[in-house]
Amino acid sequence: MSSDQPAAQPELDTIIIAEDSPPNRKILAHLLTKLGFNVVACENGEEAWKALSGGEHPRVVAVISDIMMPLMDGLAFLKNVRGHETWSKLPFVLVTAVSEKEYIVQAKELNVNGYILKPVTFQRVTNKLQELFPSRIFPKMAG
Repeated sequence: MSSDQPAAQPELDTIIIAEDSPPNRKILAHLLTKLGFNVVACENGEEAWKALSGGEHPRVVAVISDIMMPLMDGLAFLKNVRGHETWSKLPFVLVTAVSEKEYIVQAKELNVNGYILKPVTFQRVTNKLQELFPSRIFPKMAG
């Protein structure tokens, strides 16, 4: 895990991020923190899978993962999550560029819960989380 994340607050729901681009990882972590989540920011799917399956983050409510990453890409990570009894229904969102259409077909077959189109913005992240968690109230602006 990178050092650009705040100390975890155990009472908050946690979202695991898998993103190999430091600027994108930092933006996502910042936005999710503003929206009231703990964030576990990982540099690739392998690191994120260890964070998820290791059990040290008991209140994981979703995963947001880039598709193209070294070691374990987003699709392999999604496949691991869907194949695991505990996490098979966990909301999983892929961050994608428009050019990655062939991956989107594979992700649909693995029951991905949605996509956030690059560039990642506050509005795109908020809209996707509102779909995943319709009963939650989210702030309208990043402050």
